[in-house]
Amino acid sequence: MTTFAPMNELSRHIERLLLAHDCVVVPQFGGFVTMATYATREETEGLFFPPIRVVRFNPDLMEDDGWLLADVREQRRCSESEAKRHIQHLVLNLRQQLLADGQADFGSIGLFTQDEDGRVSFSPCQAGVITPAYFGLDAFAMPKLTAAQRSGKHRTAQQQALEEEQRNSSSHITIRISRRGLKNALTAAAIIVLCALFSSPVDDARQSNQATLLPSTPAVEVAHPAPSAEARSTVSPSNSSPAAQSVPVASEQPAAPAPVPSAEERSTVSPSNSSPAVQPAPAAKYCIVLASDVSLKNADRYVKLLQERGFTDARVYNNGKMNRVVLGNFQTENEAYNMNAKLHRTSTEYASTWVLAL
Repeated sequence: MTTFAPMNELSRHIERLLLAHDCVVVPQFGGFVTMATYATREETEGLFFPPIRVVRFNPDLMEDDGWLLADVREQRRCSESEAKRHIQHLVLNLRQQLLADGQADFGSIGLFTQDEDGRVSFSPCQAGVITPAYFGLDAFAMPKLTAAQRSGKHRTAQQQALEEEQRNSSSHITIRISRRGLKNALTAAAIIVLCALFSSPVDDARQSNQATLLPSTPAVEVAHPAPSAEARSTVSPSNSSPAAQSVPVASEQPAAPAPVPSAEERSTVSPSNSSPAVQPAPAAKYCIVLASDVSLKNADRYVKLLQERGFTDARVYNNGKMNRVVLGNFQTENEAYNMNAKLHRTSTEYASTWVLAL
């Protein structure tokens, strides 16, 4: 078969124009008309073929629609008259090829044939013309359903197992929770727990207990010893009333003997009994330690200094091993720690204080 280059050029023009137009007319030859066909199924092999866009040739369409003329002018960059002469030249070459060979390959569009009587017929390409809307579609196989499958009586083992599982779980309610939502909820709960653990709540009762450590005017109680019998008998007559002198001395009740201190109280009292700051262990459960392992003399001096500053409950505490200077009487551990933190903020002198369980 003889191939003419001008004819191939004409087919390229038509292929390009059919991408955007449904009909392209070649003057003095005929018109190419496109139409879309539905998806089809091949029964013997059970294949489904996607929709395609096929081309039909109508030799009765002779009137120029201008699409081919405009494309030739754009591609060749020539005038309108030159483009018309070039189209006439391409059509003439196509007719000469049909007359000489009886057929002409029109690229991806189809095939032209001419019989002995001069009648021209066109066979479109079975794959259709290039269509962007149908790109990527391919044939696929899908067998027919059997009679049992169409009636719903045929069930696979997987379907039976799924139905059985659904019947067994019909009484249960399935709640689906997003993993992201669950993670966020756990994070929020952890933050709340940490805040609750490290927070230090202060109520009115603790504030009232802490107020006792603030500087205030100490109330000093002076114990007056009871006068002895000799002192009462030697009272000056000028300072006593006649009624008092007329009472005999023998009628007075004898003074009660002083209680004997226990061994534990004796261990916490200075041998010279010259330090009034030494006190027995308080009944409270917690206190704040300001100094540890100090001599009794230094402890007394520091207690007096603290009392002058207003800490009236400062005292020396001895547990049988060492002398400590302590402060406060607390019933709970939280009260002691809260006041200890307040002391830390008051001055750097109390930065090393700590809480002791009595």
